[in-house]
This record gives sequence, structure tokens and C-alpha cells, in this order.
Amino acid sequence: MGSQLTRALLRLFFVLIAARALGPGQFGIYTLLLAVVEILAVISGIGHGEFLSREAAREERLGWGVGEQLIGLRIVYAIPLAGAAIGLLGVLGYSRSVLVAGAWMALTLAPRSMSEAVQGVLRGVGKCWDYLAIDVVLGCALVLGAGVLLFRNGGIVTAVVAELAAAVAAGTVAFGLFLRRRTKETIRLPWPALVRKSAIFNVYPFVINLYDRADVLLLSKLAGDYATGLYGIAYRPLGTLQLLPYGVLYSLLPTLSRNPRGRAEKQRLERAMGLLLSAAFGVVLGTMVFADSAVRLLLGERYAVSAVALKILIWAVILRYVNSALNVYLLAGQQERVFLPIAAVCLGVNIIGNLLLIPIYSWRAAALLTIATEVVLLVQNVYWLRRTVGYIPKPHGALRTSLVFSVLLISVVAGARVIPLLFIGSAGVLLFAAYLYRTGMLREFAEAWRATV
Repeated sequence: MGSQLTRALLRLFFVLIAARALGPGQFGIYTLLLAVVEILAVISGIGHGEFLSREAAREERLGWGVGEQLIGLRIVYAIPLAGAAIGLLGVLGYSRSVLVAGAWMALTLAPRSMSEAVQGVLRGVGKCWDYLAIDVVLGCALVLGAGVLLFRNGGIVTAVVAELAAAVAAGTVAFGLFLRRRTKETIRLPWPALVRKSAIFNVYPFVINLYDRADVLLLSKLAGDYATGLYGIAYRPLGTLQLLPYGVLYSLLPTLSRNPRGRAEKQRLERAMGLLLSAAFGVVLGTMVFADSAVRLLLGERYAVSAVALKILIWAVILRYVNSALNVYLLAGQQERVFLPIAAVCLGVNIIGNLLLIPIYSWRAAALLTIATEVVLLVQNVYWLRRTVGYIPKPHGALRTSLVFSVLLISVVAGARVIPLLFIGSAGVLLFAAYLYRTGMLREFAEAWRATV
């Protein structure tokens, strides 16, 4: 959790500096290239880390042996995929400079294949500090790159070089840890068996990642770089906020997996959902109050409209937190086979909706479709849980917390007509925090979590 948080916060810092240095138009190009490379990273095997963690936990020699194989396999996958992606950008009419920058950005996949595979094995064998070291080096290199961008007024090339340098630095540290931690004897799998076993870790994450990033690709082509830049900087905080359910829910996963239908396990999950729902309400309330001031302070007037996009997108956090809990419950109940059709439906809704609405409403359509996709995901999760597990967990205290949140939000919006928003909004956020403290929401979750350790 700490490693993920460190990497996410340092990357968020780099992205904010890049956005300020590049301006909305050039930052839109950077956002497009980043989305393309992340899709390539997923389909080439970013999910191999989960596979390696599982195998290394069972047999460390197997983890290191298979990890070494997957590093090479991922590079073999990445080369033609990157070529196809750059070629597609060329067919779509992007300039030669964008294609060259994309090619350089795609080179990050080589060192990432090393660092992400080694991290997968390290997590499986419990070497958490080594795992953290790789992300710290990556984040610190990005911070240095942000400094170069800021003080030398660098352009898109500087941003891409910073990304590549950070990936190389992390990959170098990972290679050193690989040499240090690798067992003297390693176990390898036959190549056909390895390809077959690892394939699902390419396909399923790819579908999920594609529907999560399709709006950026479509927005870039249908609405232009400026709209993509405004939307891209507003979307970035959502990824960082997703770390909270990741840390909370995956700490409960082992206990849930042992007895997903047990009464005590259901209560723990529902308390965790109550905590996440409360946190999501707090995030939404805080964003509605502080988004305009924060965007102007951090990014300047050029990005002022991004505050509107952020205020729309932030409502998806409520649905995302609930969906994360339902997905973990499906996983604990060994129902992961339903994830692929669920993701495929979400992908269809996202792509069709954006194709129809972006030409009319630009980035506003992409923001609203993000919320709509989460609604579709929630409906599917409820359906599959009812059909497979037979039980749908509900956030603890959801009705009461929702009522308090609604009253405070309405009061803040109405009161802002006569009292400055920052004053009455801050009071609303403090009152909501006081409510959570008085109701003991945090204490209840802490007790439920301790019972799992």
C-alpha cells in the first residue's frame, strides 16, 4: 500500500508540473501518448506481476525462473504491439513529431518488463522493502524530471525523456535486486505452458484498461488536444484515490477467501464498504468546495475549466469504491470468470457512448460516460453476485451517511449564495468529518480489520 501510494503521489506531482509546463494543448498530446503506452503495457503483460506473486509464494525458485522468462516474453510481445500502435496513430493522421514521441515513450516498456516482473516476485516472497525501493527510485526520477520541465521550460520531448529515464532508473535497481535475491537454482516452465498460463493475465486487464482509457483516445481524435489536456489532468486524481479501496479491501481478501459466505466475513466487508462510502462522500464534498481554487493555484488560469471536469468525474469515486468491494467479494467467492464479460459490456458502453456524444459535448461527454460506465458495472456486479454467490453486501450505515452527506451538500450549495464558498464549504467538510468520528465509523472498521490479522 505504501509503495503504491508513494508511486502514485510522486507521479501525480510530475503530471501536475508537466501540465503546467506544457499547457493544455501539448499536455493533451502527452496524455494521449501515456494512455497508448499504458494500454500496451497492460496487453504485453503488466498483469504478470500478479501471476508471479502467486507462483513465487508457492515456490520461490519457480517465481524467479518464470519471472526471467516473462521479462523476455513481455519484450517480445511489446515490440510488434508498439509498432502497430504507432502505425495506427499514423493512419489516424497524427503528426510525425507525435509518432516519434510515441516511439520513444514505448521504449519504457523494456525497463518496465524488468521492474514489474521483479516486483511481482518480491511481493510473493515477502521482500516488501525491496519492492518499495523500486517505486521510490521511479518516483524520485520523475520528480527530477519535473524539475527539469519546470526550470527549463521543456516541451513534450522533455516530458517523454523524463518518463524514459525514470523507467530505466527503476529497471536498473530492479536488475540489481534480481541478481541479489534470485535463488541459485531456478525452475522454468515449458514455453507453451507459460504462454497458456500467463495469457489470462494479458487479456482480462487489457479489456478493463481499454474501457478505462478509451475516452482519452476518442477525445483526442474527436475533440482535439486541448480538450484532451483539460480532461486528462482532471482524470488523474481518480487513479490516486483508487489506492484507498485497494489497500482496504485487499487487506481483507485472505479472510474473505477462506469463508466468503460466513457471517463474520460479510460483516467485515460491509464495515469496510461503509468506511469507503464515507470516504468517497468526503472526497466529493471536498472537491465540490475546493476544486476551483486548487486548480487555479496548482495549474493556473489556463486549466480553470478542468475544475468543472473534476467536479463531474469525482462522483464516479462513490460508485468505484462500492464496485471495488463487490469485485473483491466476487474474487473471494472464486467467481473471477465473470470479470471478462463484465468488462466487455463496460467497454462497449464506454466506446459507443463516447463515439456518439464526444462530437457534441466534448470532454463533458467523456466525464459523464465515466459515471455511466460505473453505473453499468454496479448493475452487473449486483446481478452476478445474486446469481453466483447469492448475497449482495451493503455498506454499513449507508442510508444514514448518505442522508447526512446530502443535507450538508445541499446546505453548502444553498449557503454559497450568501456566504463565500470556501468558508461555508470548509464548515461542511469539518461537520462531515465530525459526524464520522462521532459515529465511530473508523473505530468499527479498525476492529474488523484487526480480527483478520
